[in-house]
Amino acid sequence: SHTSLTVTGQFGDVQGDEVLLRQVFGNLIRNAVEACEGAGIVPVVSIEGRVDAANRACRVTVSDNGPGVPDSSREKIFQPFFTTRMQGTGLGLAIVQKIVVMHNGRVSVRNREEGGASFEIVIPLAES
Repeated sequence: SHTSLTVTGQFGDVQGDEVLLRQVFGNLIRNAVEACEGAGIVPVVSIEGRVDAANRACRVTVSDNGPGVPDSSREKIFQPFFTTRMQGTGLGLAIVQKIVVMHNGRVSVRNREEGGASFEIVIPLAES
């Protein structure tokens, strides 16, 4: 019963702070794993990259097989101190959003039809 993490697709060069962007994906992966474990599910997390040439952006989705995000939480999920977990500080996704916005990007969340949550991050490609 090990966590599985797969990375697929293509990724473009973005202009940004590597340490901060690492934190974004670290937080998203950790959240995904904790959501699955909290629901008694062995976590399967996938990261998929796509270069959106038309919009000069890199799109990265972090998806899991957990319980998904309740409709009531979806609007508030990126607000500081909002959490559904007993041990949560509610800062993980607020930090994610803050860092993504600093990179002129945006982050959104939806529930997958097959179950689980999917976070999409769109960050502009670096000027070549």
